[in-house]
Amino acid sequence: MAQTKTDRIFHTLRHRIESGELAEGAQLMSLRHAAESFGVSKNIMVTVYDRLVAQGLASARQGAGFFVSHPAAATAEPVNLREARDSVSLLHAQLDRPYKVLVGDGRPPESWLLNAAPAITLGSGERGYGTPHGLLALREYIAGAQITAGIDVSPAQIVTTFGANHALDLVIRRFTRPGETVLVDDPGYYPLFAKLKLAGLSVIGIPRGPRGPDPDALQRAAEHHRARLFFTQSLAQNPTGCSIDLPTAHAILQIAERRDMLVIDDDPFIDLPGVSGTRLACLDQFRRVIQIGTYSKILSPSLRSGYLIADTEIATSLAELKMVLTVSSSVFTERMIAEIIRSRRYEKLRGQLAKRLAREREEAIERLSGLGMPLFAPPASGLYGWLPLPGDLDDLDVAQQAAAQGIFLAPGTLFRPGETHHGPALRLNWSRVNDSRFYSFLRGLR
Repeated sequence: MAQTKTDRIFHTLRHRIESGELAEGAQLMSLRHAAESFGVSKNIMVTVYDRLVAQGLASARQGAGFFVSHPAAATAEPVNLREARDSVSLLHAQLDRPYKVLVGDGRPPESWLLNAAPAITLGSGERGYGTPHGLLALREYIAGAQITAGIDVSPAQIVTTFGANHALDLVIRRFTRPGETVLVDDPGYYPLFAKLKLAGLSVIGIPRGPRGPDPDALQRAAEHHRARLFFTQSLAQNPTGCSIDLPTAHAILQIAERRDMLVIDDDPFIDLPGVSGTRLACLDQFRRVIQIGTYSKILSPSLRSGYLIADTEIATSLAELKMVLTVSSSVFTERMIAEIIRSRRYEKLRGQLAKRLAREREEAIERLSGLGMPLFAPPASGLYGWLPLPGDLDDLDVAQQAAAQGIFLAPGTLFRPGETHHGPALRLNWSRVNDSRFYSFLRGLR
């Protein structure tokens, strides 16, 4: 989310040290004077100075204070790692969870998800490290779900992972080299942007509208940058909640064919009933599409289990890379998920989740309409909605104001891959939005 006072002061001092404005050996202000200078408490400055010391940018001398230093070359934090970490400040806030109202959180409440997993008894079956592709029983269930959706898939095309983010890591490692350019949705999935920065890649955003990515912008960017990868989301996209329609899906795949480009479709709501839109894989049959799925949004984020589906040759290559990096994914977790699917608990749970989300979404849209705050576009079901704010507001400042009242918001700026100016907005989580404190806060903005 928007940076805290601690973050802002830390980044200010780090920039002054790294730019040479504060030379090596220079003494930093005392804690008392620094607190007065920045208008914060002494405790905040203690935290800031501790972070500078931890990163090798300052050293503490007993009885003398803090002095500027520079980390040894072997331990210096790479710029791409620092940029990647800064890009996921919103995720850091979600994991810390110091808030009372979690409108900006990216997940449904745990109380909405599976709470009976500990009661599941697993019989005998595959044990040990497992295979690089993952548990066969689970891959067979995943393949069966795709066949039901009209996509011909074999278990050999599926690789299980430690969640969708692990699958994205595998694809990035396998298909990119530092300095190359990749294309992403704008607005899009901000943790992906951090991974791409960490890999040393240039990132170009493709404007996302109510019907999906702009095909003309995608065509121009693919040609100009010779991009080989496009990361998108077909259904109920994070953060807009909108899906790709059929004409846009056709256009995307035609561009991918002409430009010899792979399309990475990261879809956390593949299994959620009632989501409208066109899955790219339904048209492509995994010739150029790599599909990424996860159980985090429907079962539990704590399970950390997902998968990717691709052409058999690509899937084999990614399974081998997975073996090199992590040996295998968790056989125990995958057996538990397979049992949840086999027992039909999964089918029941995803149906309940879809109905509950629909009720909350309908109520929220009505309440927002009553405030004169329409959505960017009607959502295609799913978990998210995109709420434009009045143009004279700054969504980062709005998030800071909300945080002071114990309300966690997700400012739209953080979902943008570049620094181009866009209108202020918030990503909404339908499972958490209907709290009177949030609507009272919105009324105070107008």
